[in-house]
Amino acid sequence: MNSEVLQSLRTVSAHVGSLAELFSADTSRDWLVLDACGIHADFSRQHVNQQLFEQLLSAAESVDIASRFTAMSSGAIVNATEQRAVGHFALRGSSTDAAMSQLAQLQLQRAYKLANDIRGGVHKGSTGHSITDIVNIGIGGSDLGPVMAHAAMRRYSDGPRIHFVSNIDAAHLDACLATVQPSTTLFVIASKTFTTLETMSNAQRARAWLENAGMDSAAHLVAVTAAPDVAVQWGVPAEQCLHFFDWVGGRFSLSSVIGFSVLCAIGELNFGALLEGMHDMDTHVLDTPLGQNLAVVHGLVWWLNSAVLQRASIAVVPYSHDLRFLPAFLQQLMMESNGKSVHADGSAVEAPTSPVVWGATGTDSQHAFFQMLHQGTQVVPVEFVGVVARTGSDDNAHLQLNANLFAQAQALAAGKSDAQGHKNFAGNRPSTVLMLDELSPRRLGALISMYEHSCAVQGWLMGINSFDQWGVELGKVLAQDVAAELESGTLSANKTMTHPLLEWYLRARKKLLPK
Repeated sequence: MNSEVLQSLRTVSAHVGSLAELFSADTSRDWLVLDACGIHADFSRQHVNQQLFEQLLSAAESVDIASRFTAMSSGAIVNATEQRAVGHFALRGSSTDAAMSQLAQLQLQRAYKLANDIRGGVHKGSTGHSITDIVNIGIGGSDLGPVMAHAAMRRYSDGPRIHFVSNIDAAHLDACLATVQPSTTLFVIASKTFTTLETMSNAQRARAWLENAGMDSAAHLVAVTAAPDVAVQWGVPAEQCLHFFDWVGGRFSLSSVIGFSVLCAIGELNFGALLEGMHDMDTHVLDTPLGQNLAVVHGLVWWLNSAVLQRASIAVVPYSHDLRFLPAFLQQLMMESNGKSVHADGSAVEAPTSPVVWGATGTDSQHAFFQMLHQGTQVVPVEFVGVVARTGSDDNAHLQLNANLFAQAQALAAGKSDAQGHKNFAGNRPSTVLMLDELSPRRLGALISMYEHSCAVQGWLMGINSFDQWGVELGKVLAQDVAAELESGTLSANKTMTHPLLEWYLRARKKLLPK
């Protein structure tokens, strides 16, 4: 977005007035309330009036949001820096690119067949026992999406127990292996390249654990990868290699075979409903005018807060224990996608890009960081996510949960005056409320798709490429060099800014080694 448009938006936003003034002029502000795909979205407590909203829509039109979504769904090259299509539309039957859709469907059917065999006891471990536990080994998009979806779908899980291991810290895998048996455990190794350091380190340890227990490891391994030939060479049978593609970014990959562990937990019918919910939202995004388009308006509001109003972070607070991993999932989706400092053409970005995304569940977080949200010096927009239908066994407890959500939204907006100061709440703090009518597979799919598309909208408004992640690479490359030096005990002659720290570490490590 060019600086003139940003400055114009900032000028208009400076005269919007407080939330109290906005509601005094329009007590419902229902033009900022949208309903789509089972999600009720209330943006009325954002610092937006009609004039600013119209200018935000004009900004979206100026970067041709609608045409960009059409191009993405058609399989066009959208990821310019890597010259790739961005194909998550094809994973749930929303793409007009027949070749991509056919590839996605083929792998989905293969995943359904293998998952049904595992759930039904047809696929057994090497000693003839049925699989009772599945350990998903992956990191980043191969972990955060599946972890979030598996927890959210707790009430629909009737298959093997699912465990997740991501960290190269041996304690993570150790703790998992202590709870499972080799004869009944299957490992899903999820890595796009099948070379990811953390994932393959854990995979090698898992394979050794199986073989040391007398198992034929091949029966206990599944690969989810864009490099099936590498996986076969590593030791995974070809029929147990599920393929996804370089046009699927990791953080957008839950609807691909990366979701295989979730599929094994909830079964084909429920996983299919998850994909249908994504398709519902895809269709809404493609067919709905910008002003009524949930993902577009959501993206505009996030962009308003981060780029126009220059608020550096946003707190995502799900009032649902089952959605407790949603903030971590959104951290990667938003910050890896939009945490960029150059435009798609390589020129420097002058405005803020991705906000810091953080959060935790309500009501727990009310007793942790809400003090700062209400009375701190920083204005942090809050995104509340709730569910109308109860997800636990106690209806009154669920009513109390949602009562707290609504009360916090009101308290942030309205505040409370106190002459002595310590009990003064300034109010005028923005928040959005997203309410799902139920936490079902279909509604979860719609919510995930909405966030994916909102992320893309924000990136287009920022003028960046949301679909690459070069910032992930540098630290990984340097870590390999550092690891080699630490293993040898000899540091490179090239002095770095961490050289003194590495020297100290080697001395400290030497003290722990056997004499």
